[in-house]
Amino acid sequence: MNLPTKITFARILAIPVVMVLFYLRFPLHYVAAAAVYAVAALTDILDGTLARKRNEVTSLGQLLDPIADKLLACSLLIMEAANGSAMMFCNPPLGVIFTAIIVGREVLIGAFRTIAAHKGKVLAADILGKVKTIFLNVAVPVMMIAHLHLSIKIIGNVLFAVAFLFTVASGVHYILKHREVLSEDVNHVG
Repeated sequence: MNLPTKITFARILAIPVVMVLFYLRFPLHYVAAAAVYAVAALTDILDGTLARKRNEVTSLGQLLDPIADKLLACSLLIMEAANGSAMMFCNPPLGVIFTAIIVGREVLIGAFRTIAAHKGKVLAADILGKVKTIFLNVAVPVMMIAHLHLSIKIIGNVLFAVAFLFTVASGVHYILKHREVLSEDVNHVG
């Protein structure tokens, strides 16, 4: 396993660390959880850059990278929705519904890419998806520290709302852009 893939794998291992820090009660535990999340989210840039720079792009890395991204963001977003305290504008059940839509979009796009791969097509992320990821990866740690001040809570909720809108828009755009993936290929075996 090369260094970029190890960094990707470390992003997955950061998930339980963030969860423990979030729920374990000690001074500034939410800040510690948010900091670990932010570092883990930033490794997404690092692993891809290293893989390309060192010419170490592997099938395992290409498989693990989007999975690590989705697991990190979605699992911790679910944790926050269950906690409910950070989602001022989106308290349960609305926060839970928005989170379910975000998770559902990630699963749907992952399935879409799998179908495309079986047909020999590689579907890259587009700009809307990348913007969604940026807003989501900023919103999640900001909402973790939302209890520190009302202004942080407002900023976190605004970021979450923007991430939600980009989630829906990018999901619809992605499917419409690549709708030929869903067409039946009578000559395709498998």
